[in-house]
Amino acid sequence: MPAGAVPVRESVGAALRFVRENLRFIATVALIYAVASTLIAGLALSVPQLGVLTMVANGLVQAFCYGALTAGALFGVDTVRSRWTKDGWRVWSSMVVVGFFMFIVMVVITIPVTIALVAGPLGAYATDLQAAGSDEAAVMQIMMRFFTENPVAVLITILFYFAVWLLLTSRLYLAAPASVEAGRVLTFDTWNWTKGAMVRITWARFMLLVPAYVLMFALTALLGRVFGFNVLDGASMQAAVAANPIGIVIFEFVTSFIVLGLYASLEAGLSAYLYRGLKPASAPPAA
Repeated sequence: MPAGAVPVRESVGAALRFVRENLRFIATVALIYAVASTLIAGLALSVPQLGVLTMVANGLVQAFCYGALTAGALFGVDTVRSRWTKDGWRVWSSMVVVGFFMFIVMVVITIPVTIALVAGPLGAYATDLQAAGSDEAAVMQIMMRFFTENPVAVLITILFYFAVWLLLTSRLYLAAPASVEAGRVLTFDTWNWTKGAMVRITWARFMLLVPAYVLMFALTALLGRVFGFNVLDGASMQAAVAANPIGIVIFEFVTSFIVLGLYASLEAGLSAYLYRGLKPASAPPAA
C-alpha cells in the first residue's frame, strides 16, 4: 500500500487474507483466550465481590491475545512466541489510555445531549421524574416509557454517540500496532498519522467489522437460545446462571472463542495493514 493511502477495499482484503492464511494460529490464540476468559467468568460467578478484579483480569487477557494477533499481522506468526508478553502490556496500556480518553469525551458530550433532551422530548416527563424522586424503580419505569414513546429521539441519540465513538476510535486506530512495533506505548502520537484518513478508516472498519459483528451476535444469540436464555435480557441470563451453570460455562467458552477468533483477528489484521501505510517515515523503529 502506498504511504499515506487508505485503499478501503485493499485494506479489507488484507485483513481477510491475514485471517485466511493464519487460521491455525488464530484458532490457537482464540482457544487460549476462551479458556482464560471462562475461568475468569467462573471466578466472577463464584465470588461476586471480585467483580472489578475479574473485569480487569479479563481485559488483560484480551489485550495479551490481541497483542499476539497484532504482532502476527505485523511480523509474522512465527515471531509471536518470543515477544507476546511485552506486546500484551503495550497493547493493554494503549487500550487503557484510549479508553480513558473516550470516557472523558462521552462524559463531556453527555452534558449538551442531556440539555437538548430535557429541552425537547424528555421535558414532558420532568414532572413525573421529580415526583419519583429517589425511587429507582419508578424512575426506571418513566425512562422506559420515554424510550417507548420517543423512538426517533432515542435512535438519533444512540446514532450520535455511536458516530462520535466510531470516528474518534478511527482517529486512534493505529495505537495498538504502533505500540507493538515501537516497543513502547503510543496513543496520541498516532493522532496526526490518521489526519485526513479518518473517514476512510471508518468506512473500512464498517465494511469489514459490521458484518463480522452481526454474524458474531447472531451466533451468540443462537447459542443463548440453545441454553435457554435471551442474551438481550439480563434477568433471563441471571436465571440461567442459577438454573444451568454448566450451560453458562459452555456459552462463555464458545462465545469468547468466537469474539477473538472472528472479530478481533479481523480487527488486528486491518489495523496492522493500515498502520503500515499511514505511519510516517520518522515513526519509531521496530522493537
